[in-house]
Amino acid sequence: MRGGLDTISAHEMGALMPRSRDELLAALAADEWLRAGDVATVLDVSRSTASRLFDSGELAYRYRPGGKQRTADPADVRRLLEASERTHRGEAPQD
Repeated sequence: MRGGLDTISAHEMGALMPRSRDELLAALAADEWLRAGDVATVLDVSRSTASRLFDSGELAYRYRPGGKQRTADPADVRRLLEASERTHRGEAPQD
């Protein structure tokens, strides 16, 4: 059956199926800019919180080509992830 689910590529499937946190961490390590939902998964926060991080300027972003979706600068996501991990370990925040 042409055009059916059987002919969808693995890349297109990624658009239909959310990536796991491990997959997103690998993408982050490869400097991939992540969408708000992906940022939420990586940081273990709600999507609303991820959007607020964009709005507040804590996450630099750019818009995806031809769309309205924002994608986060991977360096900023890593910075927030490291800060979150330090907090969970009980370490003092770094300036």
